[in-house]
Amino acid sequence: MKVKSIEIRGIGGIGSLDIDFNENMNFICGPNGIGKTTLLECVAHSFSFNRTNILKRNVSSEQGSFKAIVEIDGVDTPSNISITDFDPNKPSRINGLLDHSSKLLSLKVTRTFQYQPLNAVGKDVDKNRDTSYQEAMNGVNVNEVKNWFVNRYLYSVHEGALTEQQLNNLELAKKSFSLLNDEFSFSKVLASSNEIMIHTPNGEIYYEYLSSGFKSCLSIIFGIIKDIELRFKEPCINADDFDGVILIDELELHLHPEWQGKIAKILVQVFPKAQFITATHSPHILQGANPNEIIALASDNGQVFRRDLSGTKYGYQGWTVEEILVDVMGMSDTRTESYYKLMSDFESAIDSDDYEKSKRIYQELELLLHPENHLRKLLKFQLAAVKGES
Repeated sequence: MKVKSIEIRGIGGIGSLDIDFNENMNFICGPNGIGKTTLLECVAHSFSFNRTNILKRNVSSEQGSFKAIVEIDGVDTPSNISITDFDPNKPSRINGLLDHSSKLLSLKVTRTFQYQPLNAVGKDVDKNRDTSYQEAMNGVNVNEVKNWFVNRYLYSVHEGALTEQQLNNLELAKKSFSLLNDEFSFSKVLASSNEIMIHTPNGEIYYEYLSSGFKSCLSIIFGIIKDIELRFKEPCINADDFDGVILIDELELHLHPEWQGKIAKILVQVFPKAQFITATHSPHILQGANPNEIIALASDNGQVFRRDLSGTKYGYQGWTVEEILVDVMGMSDTRTESYYKLMSDFESAIDSDDYEKSKRIYQELELLLHPENHLRKLLKFQLAAVKGES
């Protein structure tokens, strides 16, 4: 199953927007408030049912709507949803493709967890159709991950207790600890306390003691593996064979820039058949994007639109972060007001042949600029020229 396109009319801050999706990876980017999360929620709600308070019609529209075209078993299937209410206390009735909601996973921004004791290993949560379409709106529950992992680990030693697919999914989860950093690896589950222990360069620790970034990544990977397994029981499937749709809001959440550049490739490595639709503010994530994977949103006079980007053979892998911020993400400035003020004052002093003032400002700029910035040499030449004329 793949989402091929969506047409949004009068939802949230979006007046009219048509988006075609890549069948593998999609990165939605743009300024705050432009509608990235709204776009994700429209896709998610296309598979849900019941009432929602998450999506509202545009304030200037009498009615909002969105139409998704979803390829299901080779057939293009439409999902038409209308949103009539603007009042926060009045939910709108929706009727999406609920029979296919099991193949839609939505991960929202709540993806980290604190230490939680597991006094007993519970049975699997029943992930029926009703649960799936509710989770399309509300997101996957990452708090179920620890119980799922410990359950599978403890039962894996008993022959016949787990299916071949469940054993494969457990191994996939174990390997995930090392995907971001090969110095970390799964160690064991303590039988006396049901604690998951991790090998680190500094010794063994509880898995909840990993950094926020590490836990955020594990929440994504484990949450996907766990939900695939709980939703598909008859027959069971390998998580890396999942060919549905995975939505992730703020993919870079809690991640150092180095890991931001890795996370998308890791997800594709673990789930090669899935379609990802993600929202991000990170130029480091976009640096690794392939052609036609970026959905850059912008606005003109309050109207949201998709910016035209030049797709090249290597995507944006040779672009600098600054070039992506300006040309892809639409930032007008990447320097601070302090920089522009000092540069303006310096140019004025140079134009006035005021050497002493130019020198004072140049000394401030030296403190402000990066030690290797090429502007240092250029500014020094300009200062020397004014001194020679004085």
